[in-house]
Amino acid sequence: MRTKMSLLVLTAVFFISGCGMTSSYKIKEPKKEEVIKIEVPKQKLRVGEKFTYKAEWMGVDVGFATLMVEEITEINGREVYHITAKAQTASFVAKLFKVEDEISTYIDTEKLYPVRFDKKQKEGKHEKDEYVDFDQEKGRAVYFSRLTHEKKEFSVPKGVQDPVSCIYYFRLSNIKQGEALFANVHLDDKNWFLETRAADMGIVKINNVGSWQAFMAQPMSWFQGELNKNAKVSIWFSADQDRIPLLIVVKSSIPLVGTVTITLQKIE
Repeated sequence: MRTKMSLLVLTAVFFISGCGMTSSYKIKEPKKEEVIKIEVPKQKLRVGEKFTYKAEWMGVDVGFATLMVEEITEINGREVYHITAKAQTASFVAKLFKVEDEISTYIDTEKLYPVRFDKKQKEGKHEKDEYVDFDQEKGRAVYFSRLTHEKKEFSVPKGVQDPVSCIYYFRLSNIKQGEALFANVHLDDKNWFLETRAADMGIVKINNVGSWQAFMAQPMSWFQGELNKNAKVSIWFSADQDRIPLLIVVKSSIPLVGTVTITLQKIE
């Protein structure tokens, strides 16, 4: 449960509020004369692109995260984008439950699927340092833990994504309002089926950051035919060619958790 919720908060995946005392964003319906069109996205990622986010719960800042295209490099004989997703709790929250996560995905620049998924996590007393290598042509994935030296092998669908690469796969895919994009995602030794539908259109305004014409994507995941009901996620992307992840709203099925919001704070 902890790992799934953490990745939801990152894909961001984790995998965003509105229920707190204050709100750092507003979503407005477009004016009648204002037509929002989802533009065809750019076909390549920009090396050095970095998005910084903050997470809010009940109107309080509880954590921070970044998404960054670090470089183009080579791994397992393929040219890849090296992308990192980092997250940490705010200082006062860390006294209760400290989170320091760094996840890397290595996405094939041509095929747009991951070659490796690397995860380093420190969450409370729990720690992970592991990676999964994907042989996409053979439909195989090999897991290895640097801490325990455990090694496991899995069958995966060809073209499978990981929780971070699927964000960039969606960003680089052409989609229209009302349409859905489908992908298989490997997470926690399981193969999930992910449907992401482009739904509502609107104007997203984030305090002290900016305002964008945007659309909402609703990802839904299934495992062995059963819908994952742990959380309901909505992601707002800019409707322009950059397809920037602006806002993520995570509504947990756990009443005490409620709603967490992750809002864009900085673009570099």
